Amino acid sequence: MITRIDRRADKRVAHRVGRAFCATALAASVALAVPAVAGARTVDAAPVAQAAVSSSTPVGRWQGTVEHANGSGNITLSFHSSGLVCLGSGDGSTGGGQGMGVWWPTGTNTFSYRVLEVLREAEGPVTGFVDVNQKATQNVANVSSSGVSKIYDAQGTYLLSANATVTVKRVATAPGSC
Repeated sequence: MITRIDRRADKRVAHRVGRAFCATALAASVALAVPAVAGARTVDAAPVAQAAVSSSTPVGRWQGTVEHANGSGNITLSFHSSGLVCLGSGDGSTGGGQGMGVWWPTGTNTFSYRVLEVLREAEGPVTGFVDVNQKATQNVANVSSSGVSKIYDAQGTYLLSANATVTVKRVATAPGSC
């Protein structure tokens, strides 16, 4: 779990990591705090246009794998009805990542999500950050997504972009805590 001190440091680096991501997270926070507008359907206080609501929802906890240029690894995703998404990666013994972001429906059984993942060594310091940006398709209890992740070092310096593919299965209908 990220401590309060770590969150302050992570916020400072997140600002350096990318203003676009911060603007997206801010817009999502505002959307969650503002009452629904006329003609919109409210899902846990987040206004969602009626036409964009999917017939399947990713709300719940999911486990599977992420594949990228350096191989593959374990990933856990929790999608909340408020639009919050939480991510955990790695096995913890050699390090891994934790992140939070937003998700939104894009059509029937499709959605996108964006997460700022904080990478750490096992029980150690922050080693870097990943701006995860994925487009997903859901088939009931299976989600496949792909996109480009931007990778930054611990100081927030951009290193490279990499394609990533996520394949997960629903393990619980209720999302896990972040």
